[in-house]
Amino acid sequence: MWYIKQGLLRRIAPVLVVCMGLTMGYPTQAIIHGLTFPGMTISTVKLSIQHAHFLQSVEKWEYYDSICSAAIVGLKPLTLITAAHCMKEVRLTGPKDLPVVGIAQPELLGLEDVRLTQAFYRPFDRVAEDLTQDVAVLVFDAKVQSLIQPLRIRIDDHVPDVIMICGYGRGYGEADTRHPRCGERKPVHDLSDFYQILPKPYRDMDEMLHLQAQTQFAYTQELVHAEKALLAVNRLNDLDQYDHTIPMPTVGDSGGPWLVLNAQGQYELLAITSLVERFYNPSANWPFFQKQVPLSEYPYVAYGLKLSHPEVLGFLQYAQHSGADIQFTSAPLNHYGKRPANPGR
Repeated sequence: MWYIKQGLLRRIAPVLVVCMGLTMGYPTQAIIHGLTFPGMTISTVKLSIQHAHFLQSVEKWEYYDSICSAAIVGLKPLTLITAAHCMKEVRLTGPKDLPVVGIAQPELLGLEDVRLTQAFYRPFDRVAEDLTQDVAVLVFDAKVQSLIQPLRIRIDDHVPDVIMICGYGRGYGEADTRHPRCGERKPVHDLSDFYQILPKPYRDMDEMLHLQAQTQFAYTQELVHAEKALLAVNRLNDLDQYDHTIPMPTVGDSGGPWLVLNAQGQYELLAITSLVERFYNPSANWPFFQKQVPLSEYPYVAYGLKLSHPEVLGFLQYAQHSGADIQFTSAPLNHYGKRPANPGR
């Protein structure tokens, strides 16, 4: 079975973080510093998720809420794709043990009478061991009173020059928004070269910390075959300098879309936000660390799970055959994925 049956797992913030060789949750904030887009324009919604954690010491349930982002991929029925790790410790209800998940402010997208009817995802312990499992499909009964364009899933292996990453997260000190934020990023094309994440000058400044970061990075690559399953963006500017003001995904952005444009100017779904990796231990020798900026603002690399990966594609096809509305495409892109002018702020 694809969907989880029990929520008795340790509490985690809804974004995966690799920190010094361990996969864990970390309470971060942000797309940090992204531009605000109408959710309808990019077919992106905010999910409200209820969780249940059993406190063994007092034999009592603790309940808490979180948000994640999701992409609309179908309307007949309404079908969303998000990250499976968002469902860790999710509260279950009803005879089908469906997760307690809702779409926040559905009226902004012209959605009415929204009710979850099916959920497809793996248990978190499997996701933590293999990032190719970090995908969930949610199917809703809903009235769609708007002209939302569902996102088709891109299934070729071409990596475009530019990807637009969207989500409902926000950075430290940033105001909340009813709409998602997006940022354009150039993907890292060679994940075997750690200098594309932290260039050599930073090694010269603090060799030991650079080596620790490289060891952590290598562990992530062992977690999954990154060159086939993951896309990555770093936080380097055009001068190969780390810049904490560059947009990057973090908490609240999990499950959000990584978008490209086809030749008809329509957005297509290439990947979803899965993992944010940080190398902690602030160093006085690395000038980008600022005391007034929280460590949670320092993601070095963010990973998107490619939906064309065979393991992910097989899962999506299973959900499709079970009633989800999912469409795939390999049509030509528009200038290798570049997009037209900003559709709105």
